[in-house]
Amino acid sequence: MVDYLTVVISVTKCEDAGLARLDHLLETLFSFNDTAWATQWQEKRWQFYDHSAVILDREGEMVGRAGRGSNGNTVCISLSGTGCKLVRNWSNVQAQLERLGARISRCDVAWDDYTGETLDVRKLRQLARDRAFMQGGTPPKWRFIDDEGCGTGCTLYVGSKGHKELCVYEKGKQLGFKDSPWVRSEVRLYGKHGEVPLSIVNDPMAFLRGAYDVLADLLLDVAPDACTRIKTERAQVEATGEAMVEYLRRQVGPSLNVLLEAFGGSWVDFMQHRVVREGSPGRFRGVAKGERLYQLLREQLCPAAS
Repeated sequence: MVDYLTVVISVTKCEDAGLARLDHLLETLFSFNDTAWATQWQEKRWQFYDHSAVILDREGEMVGRAGRGSNGNTVCISLSGTGCKLVRNWSNVQAQLERLGARISRCDVAWDDYTGETLDVRKLRQLARDRAFMQGGTPPKWRFIDDEGCGTGCTLYVGSKGHKELCVYEKGKQLGFKDSPWVRSEVRLYGKHGEVPLSIVNDPMAFLRGAYDVLADLLLDVAPDACTRIKTERAQVEATGEAMVEYLRRQVGPSLNVLLEAFGGSWVDFMQHRVVREGSPGRFRGVAKGERLYQLLREQLCPAAS
Protein backbone atom coordinates (compact mmCIF):
# COMPACT_ATOMS: atom_id res chain seq x y z
CA MET A 1 0.00 0.00 0.00
CA VAL A 2 1.00 3.63 -0.43
CA ASP A 3 1.86 4.93 3.02
CA TYR A 4 3.22 8.42 2.26
CA LEU A 5 3.03 10.57 -0.86
CA THR A 6 4.37 13.95 -1.94
CA VAL A 7 3.57 15.30 -5.40
CA VAL A 8 4.61 18.51 -7.16
CA ILE A 9 2.48 20.12 -9.89
CA SER A 10 2.91 23.22 -12.02
CA VAL A 11 0.61 26.05 -10.91
CA THR A 12 0.09 26.95 -14.57
CA LYS A 13 -1.14 23.44 -15.41
CA CYS A 14 -3.48 23.50 -12.45
CA GLU A 15 -4.92 26.82 -13.60
CA ASP A 16 -5.27 25.58 -17.19
CA ALA A 17 -7.22 22.59 -15.89
CA GLY A 18 -9.52 24.79 -13.80
CA LEU A 19 -7.98 23.58 -10.56
CA ALA A 20 -6.51 26.80 -9.19
CA ARG A 21 -8.36 26.32 -5.89
CA LEU A 22 -6.71 23.88 -3.51
CA ASP A 23 -9.96 22.20 -2.48
CA HIS A 24 -10.84 21.50 -6.12
CA LEU A 25 -7.35 20.13 -6.76
CA LEU A 26 -7.48 17.83 -3.74
CA GLU A 27 -10.92 16.50 -4.67
CA THR A 28 -9.85 15.88 -8.27
CA LEU A 29 -6.70 14.06 -7.26
CA PHE A 30 -7.84 12.08 -4.26
CA SER A 31 -11.68 12.04 -4.26
CA PHE A 32 -11.81 12.66 -0.51
CA ASN A 33 -15.60 13.16 -0.59
CA ASP A 34 -15.62 15.30 2.56
CA THR A 35 -13.34 12.91 4.49
CA ALA A 36 -10.60 15.58 4.35
CA TRP A 37 -10.35 19.28 3.61
CA ALA A 38 -7.68 22.00 3.46
CA THR A 39 -7.37 25.22 5.42
CA GLN A 40 -6.89 28.57 3.71
CA TRP A 41 -3.45 29.45 2.39
CA GLN A 42 -1.29 31.13 5.03
CA GLU A 43 1.86 33.19 4.64
CA LYS A 44 3.83 30.51 6.44
CA ARG A 45 6.87 28.91 4.84
CA TRP A 46 6.95 25.16 4.34
CA GLN A 47 9.35 23.08 2.22
CA PHE A 48 10.76 26.12 0.38
CA TYR A 49 7.24 27.44 -0.35
CA ASP A 50 6.12 30.91 0.72
CA HIS A 51 2.51 29.87 1.43
CA SER A 52 1.20 26.72 3.06
CA ALA A 53 -2.03 25.05 4.08
CA VAL A 54 -2.88 22.11 6.32
CA ILE A 55 -5.02 19.16 5.24
CA LEU A 56 -7.34 17.91 7.99
CA ASP A 57 -9.70 14.97 8.35
CA ARG A 58 -13.26 15.16 9.68
CA GLU A 59 -12.08 15.13 13.29
CA GLY A 60 -9.60 17.94 12.69
CA GLU A 61 -6.49 15.75 12.74
CA MET A 62 -3.74 16.77 10.33
CA VAL A 63 -3.33 14.24 7.51
CA GLY A 64 -1.23 16.30 5.09
CA ARG A 65 0.18 19.65 4.03
CA ALA A 66 0.33 21.77 0.91
CA GLY A 67 2.61 24.54 -0.28
CA ARG A 68 2.63 27.01 -3.17
CA GLY A 69 4.49 30.02 -4.49
CA SER A 70 8.12 30.33 -5.57
CA ASN A 71 10.00 27.05 -5.96
CA GLY A 72 9.45 26.97 -9.73
CA ASN A 73 5.86 28.25 -9.49
CA THR A 74 4.58 24.89 -8.33
CA VAL A 75 2.15 23.52 -5.80
CA CYS A 76 3.22 20.70 -3.52
CA ILE A 77 0.85 18.29 -1.77
CA SER A 78 2.01 15.82 0.86
CA LEU A 79 -0.16 13.12 2.44
CA SER A 80 0.81 11.23 5.58
CA GLY A 81 0.00 7.57 6.08
CA THR A 82 -3.29 8.58 7.67
CA GLY A 83 -4.04 10.81 4.68
CA CYS A 84 -3.28 7.98 2.26
CA LYS A 85 -5.81 5.83 4.13
CA LEU A 86 -8.54 8.20 2.96
CA VAL A 87 -7.77 7.60 -0.74
CA ARG A 88 -10.04 4.96 -2.23
CA ASN A 89 -9.13 5.03 -5.94
CA TRP A 90 -5.41 5.05 -6.67
CA SER A 91 -6.03 4.37 -10.37
CA ASN A 92 -7.74 7.75 -10.57
CA VAL A 93 -4.85 9.36 -8.66
CA GLN A 94 -2.38 8.06 -11.24
CA ALA A 95 -4.57 9.21 -14.13
CA GLN A 96 -4.99 12.71 -12.72
CA LEU A 97 -1.29 13.07 -11.93
CA GLU A 98 -0.47 12.08 -15.51
CA ARG A 99 -3.04 14.55 -16.88
CA LEU A 100 -1.50 17.39 -14.88
CA GLY A 101 2.10 16.45 -15.66
CA ALA A 102 2.86 15.99 -11.96
CA ARG A 103 5.97 14.44 -10.50
CA ILE A 104 6.44 12.50 -7.29
CA SER A 105 9.13 13.82 -4.96
CA ARG A 106 8.61 11.09 -2.37
CA CYS A 107 6.53 7.95 -2.09
CA ASP A 108 6.61 5.31 0.65
CA VAL A 109 5.21 1.88 -0.16
CA ALA A 110 4.66 -0.71 2.55
CA TRP A 111 3.65 -4.32 3.06
CA ASP A 112 2.55 -5.79 6.38
CA ASP A 113 3.44 -9.32 7.43
CA TYR A 114 0.83 -9.78 10.15
CA THR A 115 2.05 -13.25 11.18
CA GLY A 116 5.79 -12.64 10.87
CA GLU A 117 6.17 -15.78 8.76
CA THR A 118 7.67 -14.05 5.71
CA LEU A 119 9.80 -11.27 7.19
CA ASP A 120 12.33 -11.74 9.99
CA VAL A 121 14.23 -8.60 10.95
CA ARG A 122 17.24 -10.44 12.35
CA LYS A 123 17.56 -12.72 9.33
CA LEU A 124 17.40 -9.65 7.10
CA ARG A 125 20.16 -8.07 9.19
CA GLN A 126 22.36 -11.09 8.44
CA LEU A 127 21.57 -10.73 4.73
CA ALA A 128 22.67 -7.09 4.96
CA ARG A 129 25.90 -8.22 6.59
CA ASP A 130 26.38 -10.71 3.74
CA ARG A 131 25.92 -7.88 1.20
CA ALA A 132 22.79 -9.51 -0.20
CA PHE A 133 21.21 -6.08 -0.76
CA MET A 134 23.94 -5.06 -3.19
CA GLN A 135 22.40 -4.36 -6.59
CA GLY A 136 25.76 -3.87 -8.31
CA GLY A 137 28.54 -1.52 -7.36
CA THR A 138 28.94 -0.40 -3.76
CA PRO A 139 26.82 -2.19 -1.13
CA PRO A 140 24.17 0.14 0.36
CA LYS A 141 24.67 1.49 3.84
CA TRP A 142 22.68 -0.26 6.52
CA ARG A 143 22.11 -0.03 10.24
CA PHE A 144 20.25 -2.11 12.80
CA ILE A 145 18.51 -0.89 15.95
CA ASP A 146 18.30 -3.75 18.44
CA ASP A 147 15.80 -3.78 21.29
CA GLU A 148 18.17 -6.14 23.15
CA GLY A 149 15.30 -8.46 24.01
CA CYS A 150 13.19 -5.91 25.89
CA GLY A 151 10.26 -6.33 23.49
CA THR A 152 10.07 -2.83 22.03
CA GLY A 153 10.93 -4.05 18.53
CA CYS A 154 13.98 -4.10 16.25
CA THR A 155 14.45 -2.06 13.07
CA LEU A 156 16.66 -2.56 10.01
CA TYR A 157 17.49 0.32 7.65
CA VAL A 158 19.06 -0.29 4.23
CA GLY A 159 19.97 2.58 1.90
CA SER A 160 19.92 6.32 2.46
CA LYS A 161 17.33 9.04 2.92
CA GLY A 162 16.95 11.15 -0.19
CA HIS A 163 17.72 8.21 -2.47
CA LYS A 164 16.15 4.82 -1.71
CA GLU A 165 15.67 3.52 1.80
CA LEU A 166 14.26 0.25 3.09
CA CYS A 167 12.94 0.09 6.63
CA VAL A 168 11.86 -3.25 8.12
CA TYR A 169 10.63 -3.15 11.68
CA GLU A 170 8.59 -5.05 14.25
CA LYS A 171 5.51 -2.87 14.01
CA GLY A 172 3.36 -4.63 16.60
CA LYS A 173 6.07 -4.52 19.26
CA GLN A 174 6.78 -0.86 18.56
CA LEU A 175 3.09 -0.18 19.21
CA GLY A 176 3.56 -1.74 22.66
CA PHE A 177 2.34 -5.33 22.14
CA LYS A 178 5.41 -7.37 23.12
CA ASP A 179 4.02 -10.67 21.82
CA SER A 180 2.98 -9.32 18.41
CA PRO A 181 4.53 -11.08 15.38
CA TRP A 182 3.60 -8.21 13.03
CA VAL A 183 6.48 -6.99 10.86
CA ARG A 184 6.28 -4.12 8.36
CA SER A 185 8.53 -3.60 5.33
CA GLU A 186 8.60 -0.09 3.93
CA VAL A 187 10.51 1.29 0.95
CA ARG A 188 10.91 5.05 0.66
CA LEU A 189 11.64 6.36 -2.82
CA TYR A 190 12.71 9.93 -3.50
CA GLY A 191 12.58 11.92 -6.71
CA LYS A 192 15.56 14.16 -5.95
CA HIS A 193 18.08 12.08 -7.91
CA GLY A 194 15.77 10.21 -10.25
CA GLU A 195 12.21 9.93 -11.46
CA VAL A 196 9.68 8.06 -9.35
CA PRO A 197 7.15 6.62 -11.86
CA LEU A 198 3.57 7.72 -11.30
CA SER A 199 2.45 4.09 -11.65
CA ILE A 200 3.82 3.43 -8.17
CA VAL A 201 0.58 4.67 -6.59
CA ASN A 202 -1.45 2.05 -8.45
CA ASP A 203 0.97 -0.89 -8.12
CA PRO A 204 2.99 -0.38 -4.93
CA MET A 205 3.82 -4.08 -4.52
CA ALA A 206 5.73 -4.12 -7.81
CA PHE A 207 7.96 -1.29 -6.61
CA LEU A 208 8.40 -2.87 -3.18
CA ARG A 209 9.57 -6.08 -4.81
CA GLY A 210 11.71 -4.21 -7.29
CA ALA A 211 13.57 -2.16 -4.68
CA TYR A 212 15.95 -5.01 -3.80
CA ASP A 213 16.40 -8.55 -5.11
CA VAL A 214 16.09 -9.80 -1.53
CA LEU A 215 12.55 -8.42 -1.34
CA ALA A 216 11.71 -9.81 -4.77
CA ASP A 217 12.63 -13.30 -3.53
CA LEU A 218 10.85 -12.98 -0.18
CA LEU A 219 7.66 -11.48 -1.62
CA LEU A 220 7.58 -13.53 -4.82
CA ASP A 221 4.54 -15.61 -3.86
CA VAL A 222 2.77 -12.93 -1.83
CA ALA A 223 -0.55 -11.88 -3.33
CA PRO A 224 -0.87 -8.11 -3.87
CA ASP A 225 -4.04 -8.05 -1.75
CA ALA A 226 -2.44 -9.93 1.17
CA CYS A 227 -1.95 -6.54 2.83
CA THR A 228 -4.94 -4.20 2.93
CA ARG A 229 -5.88 -1.06 4.81
CA ILE A 230 -8.63 -2.93 6.66
CA LYS A 231 -6.29 -5.75 7.76
CA THR A 232 -3.68 -3.24 8.84
CA GLU A 233 -6.26 -1.23 10.77
CA ARG A 234 -7.32 -4.39 12.63
CA ALA A 235 -3.70 -5.25 13.41
CA GLN A 236 -3.06 -1.72 14.68
CA VAL A 237 -6.09 -1.80 16.95
CA GLU A 238 -5.13 -5.24 18.28
CA ALA A 239 -1.53 -4.27 19.05
CA THR A 240 -2.42 -0.85 20.46
CA GLY A 241 -5.35 -2.24 22.44
CA GLU A 242 -3.26 -5.04 23.96
CA ALA A 243 -0.61 -2.48 24.91
CA MET A 244 -3.27 -0.30 26.54
CA VAL A 245 -4.68 -3.23 28.53
CA GLU A 246 -1.20 -4.22 29.69
CA TYR A 247 -0.55 -0.63 30.78
CA LEU A 248 -3.80 -0.57 32.76
CA ARG A 249 -3.06 -3.93 34.39
CA ARG A 250 0.47 -2.93 35.35
CA GLN A 251 -0.03 0.71 36.36
CA VAL A 252 -3.56 0.96 37.74
CA GLY A 253 -4.70 -2.65 38.09
CA PRO A 254 -4.24 -2.73 41.89
CA SER A 255 -6.07 0.60 42.26
CA LEU A 256 -8.99 -0.67 40.22
CA ASN A 257 -9.03 -3.84 42.32
CA VAL A 258 -9.27 -1.83 45.55
CA LEU A 259 -12.22 0.12 44.15
CA LEU A 260 -13.87 -3.10 42.98
CA GLU A 261 -13.55 -4.65 46.45
CA ALA A 262 -14.85 -1.46 48.06
CA PHE A 263 -17.90 -0.87 45.85
CA GLY A 264 -18.78 -4.34 44.59
CA GLY A 265 -21.90 -4.23 42.44
CA SER A 266 -21.89 -0.43 42.27
CA TRP A 267 -18.29 -0.39 40.97
CA VAL A 268 -19.36 0.28 37.37
CA ASP A 269 -21.49 3.27 38.40
CA PHE A 270 -18.65 4.69 40.49
CA MET A 271 -16.19 4.31 37.63
CA GLN A 272 -18.54 5.97 35.13
CA HIS A 273 -19.18 8.97 37.36
CA ARG A 274 -15.80 9.47 39.05
CA VAL A 275 -13.09 7.98 36.83
CA VAL A 276 -14.08 7.67 33.18
CA ARG A 277 -13.84 10.81 31.04
CA GLU A 278 -14.50 11.60 27.41
CA GLY A 279 -11.96 11.16 24.66
CA SER A 280 -9.60 8.47 23.39
CA PRO A 281 -5.95 7.84 24.29
CA GLY A 282 -3.44 9.50 21.99
CA ARG A 283 -2.07 6.06 21.13
CA PHE A 284 -5.09 5.50 18.85
CA ARG A 285 -4.57 8.73 16.90
CA GLY A 286 -4.43 7.94 13.20
CA VAL A 287 -5.61 4.35 13.76
CA ALA A 288 -9.39 4.44 14.20
CA LYS A 289 -12.00 6.61 15.91
CA GLY A 290 -15.45 6.53 17.44
CA GLU A 291 -17.71 3.55 16.92
CA ARG A 292 -15.27 2.02 14.44
CA LEU A 293 -12.59 1.94 17.15
CA TYR A 294 -14.97 0.48 19.73
CA GLN A 295 -16.11 -2.23 17.31
CA LEU A 296 -12.54 -3.23 16.44
CA LEU A 297 -11.50 -3.31 20.10
CA ARG A 298 -14.37 -5.70 20.85
CA GLU A 299 -13.48 -7.89 17.89
CA GLN A 300 -9.73 -8.00 18.50
CA LEU A 301 -9.56 -8.09 22.32
CA CYS A 302 -12.66 -10.09 23.15
CA PRO A 303 -14.08 -11.83 20.05
CA ALA A 304 -16.71 -13.68 22.11
CA ALA A 305 -18.27 -10.37 23.12
CA SER A 306 -18.47 -8.89 19.60
